[in-house]
Amino acid sequence: MIQSLYSTNNINLELSEYILKGSLIIMSKKILITGGTGFIGKNIINSINNENYIINIGRNKNLMCDNIFWNLQNNLDDLFIDNVDVIIHCASIVGNDNINKSDYIDINVKSTLELLEFGVRNKIKKFILISTGGVYGFRKNILDENDICNAKEIYSLSKYFSEKICELYKGELSIVILRLFFPYGDGQKGRLIGNLFNDILEKNKIMLNKNGLPIINPIHIFDVVNIVKNIIKNDLEGTFNICGNEFISIEEICRKIAFIINVHEPKFIYCDNDIDNLMGSGKKICRSLNYNMQMNLNEGLELFFMSLKKEGQI
Repeated sequence: MIQSLYSTNNINLELSEYILKGSLIIMSKKILITGGTGFIGKNIINSINNENYIINIGRNKNLMCDNIFWNLQNNLDDLFIDNVDVIIHCASIVGNDNINKSDYIDINVKSTLELLEFGVRNKIKKFILISTGGVYGFRKNILDENDICNAKEIYSLSKYFSEKICELYKGELSIVILRLFFPYGDGQKGRLIGNLFNDILEKNKIMLNKNGLPIINPIHIFDVVNIVKNIIKNDLEGTFNICGNEFISIEEICRKIAFIINVHEPKFIYCDNDIDNLMGSGKKICRSLNYNMQMNLNEGLELFFMSLKKEGQI
């Protein structure tokens, strides 16, 4: 067992390339992950930790693995970890009215650049950036990876800038960019679907565009994690939408949630704002990995509700 680390100075982790499970020795990968205590990162670690060596690098400790403190801003020139196979960059600050817009650039974009430079210096094979479908901006049509990005708010812009920086390192690193569309599930706090659960339970009024829009296709964390696991194992590069198969309006999602939690009728306020949809096509990633989404929306919402109850969030 390797020693847990919480320092940023001259670190050299000598880890075995194998994990012993009973009498069976299996090949493992050494994976550096940021945001290992956040919604996406924590679920990835929980899923891959038994078969790989995981090092969480960030501001908070994940007790499932080894940890290195990093505030996501300082340079990583003094950090050395040998034989890392994959970096998974999940950490970022997300939408919050109390955060200065400059912080999105200082943290989200700069952390990406520092990790890419670290990857080149340490000859790391693969770099996976967790991005967002928000880089496209809201549109009327279903979006694929060839559509032009038109991000309108600062979080999505910071992810778009991070993607463009990643493109500069193609050829030096194997780059994978994953644009997630409204991920939800176990361990998530707030965000769209979590907030809808709370609003419906508390009988708050939910503001919608006319006709109950926008339309989205959210994806459960179970499928997100499965896709990341497959990418780790495969020689895959490029940019991919990560989204569900079911296209549904926010109003319809609210009605499904109300049924699950046994609330008679959600309360809506309809406005005349002309808000477009945010719908992605996941055909490219499914074709590339020969993967079929496992979790439908009804099952996903029910599991999410059970996890919210278990964690005392509702």
